[in-house]
Amino acid sequence: MSLTPFRRRIMGTVAALSAATLGLTACGQSAAEAETENNAGNGGSEVITITGVPAEEASALVSKFELLMDVLAEETGKEVEFSNSTDYAAVIEALVAGQADMSIGSPFSYVRAAEAGAEVEPLGGRIEEEGEEAGYVSYALTRPGSDIEELADAEGRTVCYVDQGSTSGYLYPSAGMMDAGLDPEEDVDAIFAGSHDASVLALLDETCDMAFAYDSMVEVLMPDRGEVSEEDYEIIWESPLIPASPIYMNTGTLDEETQDALRRVFHDDRLINVDNLVEAGYCEDAEDCTLPEDSYEYAPVDDSTYDGIREVCDITQAAACNE
Repeated sequence: MSLTPFRRRIMGTVAALSAATLGLTACGQSAAEAETENNAGNGGSEVITITGVPAEEASALVSKFELLMDVLAEETGKEVEFSNSTDYAAVIEALVAGQADMSIGSPFSYVRAAEAGAEVEPLGGRIEEEGEEAGYVSYALTRPGSDIEELADAEGRTVCYVDQGSTSGYLYPSAGMMDAGLDPEEDVDAIFAGSHDASVLALLDETCDMAFAYDSMVEVLMPDRGEVSEEDYEIIWESPLIPASPIYMNTGTLDEETQDALRRVFHDDRLINVDNLVEAGYCEDAEDCTLPEDSYEYAPVDDSTYDGIREVCDITQAAACNE
């Protein structure tokens, strides 16, 4: 493959969407009406809107989307905009209402969006390092010297989760707490921190006695920003392997030509891969290639990849699974 190196600057505005904006359009227009209106004109739309979940602080999340947006704009011929959503529920509402064309982040938000009526299709799953399995784990963290040595010890204590729609920040931790004989909310003083890094920071400042966060946030992203070191915490629990965080598209809002272009990018060309991006001329070297969450690749996945999420919902009967 031989392409002229370039970095196309996206002209779209990075927008922060509020839950109200995502839920209803102006003048009381319903989500269903908004979806119908959006779909009626999607064949002529020149903009792809990506919404992201709050895995980390918003400015860090936005900056790591720039290369991905450049590539998608070049490969589809569309303008690409990024909207940092307020929470996981807002992401799902945006997809159902036809106000987002793509999303990235929680496997649970993908499953819930499909169950809520959004026409979504997974494209790629996050791989952190070359050769690694497409998945990740959740950690339960305590401060060094804590008397909480296992999940059962957290009864009556303050526990920080991320968000009720977070796979590794609530769904899998809920299953772990239930295995330990605890109701994940009733038997502890539950706090929802809003993001994985906020959950960890709340542990460090003693707002909570135990906190949940996913592995890369604890071991890579926050240490790289100088926010935490391994001496600051102890890992007392690790979840089973969670299916890879997906990038997925809304086939109810994107025209067929754009859908095919996105499938080619992720499946046929496997372009969202650091080495392939360097070869294609999008980056000068691997160090220059920054993908969301400092990933190496978003490898091809399909819907069956996320059956494990559905099974955990069946086990936990978490309220967020049924909303």
